[in-house]
Amino acid sequence: MDLYKEIWEKIVNSDNILLIAHVNPDGDALGSSLSLYPVLKKMNKKVTVFNASKPLPQYLDFLPNFNKITDRLPKKIDLTVSFDCGSFDRLGLPEKPSFLINIDHHISNTNYGDLNLIEPNAASTSQVIYNMLKANNIEINKNSAVCMYTALVTDTGSFQYESVNEKVFEMAAELVKCGVSPDYVAKMLFQRDRLSRLRLLAKAYDTIELCCDGKAAFVEVTKEMMEITGAIKEDTDTIVNSVRAIATVEVACLLREEDEGIKISLRSKNYADVSKIAVKYGGGGHIRAAGATVREFDFQKVKEILKNDIKEIL
Repeated sequence: MDLYKEIWEKIVNSDNILLIAHVNPDGDALGSSLSLYPVLKKMNKKVTVFNASKPLPQYLDFLPNFNKITDRLPKKIDLTVSFDCGSFDRLGLPEKPSFLINIDHHISNTNYGDLNLIEPNAASTSQVIYNMLKANNIEINKNSAVCMYTALVTDTGSFQYESVNEKVFEMAAELVKCGVSPDYVAKMLFQRDRLSRLRLLAKAYDTIELCCDGKAAFVEVTKEMMEITGAIKEDTDTIVNSVRAIATVEVACLLREEDEGIKISLRSKNYADVSKIAVKYGGGGHIRAAGATVREFDFQKVKEILKNDIKEIL
């Protein structure tokens, strides 16, 4: 039996199902977990969509069943399905579930599930789910399609990344046939900006520092910047991508001050494998996009350490 069918058989034979994505979820994490909700409800399953983070990213509040996401675990769980999460500790669960299916596309995934469906060549975790549903001849309704399409758009940078190929566009086309309006999703994702985010961008861009002969760039976000501008955590999401867009830059690094240290978000453009740096500090991700948290609060010290790491991958 192939893994797609084995996983689906386990789902079919379970009544109380928990759908969970990583803490501080992005579009692929929430889109993927919500995409299965209507499918399982149609099968008369008792379904809980859980995420430990509060607040949830409001730019995704248009996703069907977004209001069903809770930070409270149900009393009875037969099966837990995780999405887009590379390691168990990022699920925010107090203990290992009785049976866990791990669905992801990160090459750094630690295979922490009882069943692990990991497809590093997939453009998003939602593409892995799409493949699984197709393999089992499961109908995709409009609500599921909107969630999967949103996940695909956000995790491919609006179809800009190397992971985009013919299969990605075939999936997108099929989801449009299922009822997705690409213009609606685009407006919800990219045309509902907050003034606080724009004010934060102005302050962050003032900190940009180039190094490695202009091939690398750092940008900083401090707690003070967040407080002055009234910005929230999700307002920092696109900063590192825009810094990577500088003509000479191959690697961009966002340093964001948090309670537990400095969160580093890394992006590369053509050839550098930034996941090598993230893994070194207990994080993970993809070749072109990765992240970790460094237990240090001195921006300059962290930058000096990372400069050496970046030189090794350039």
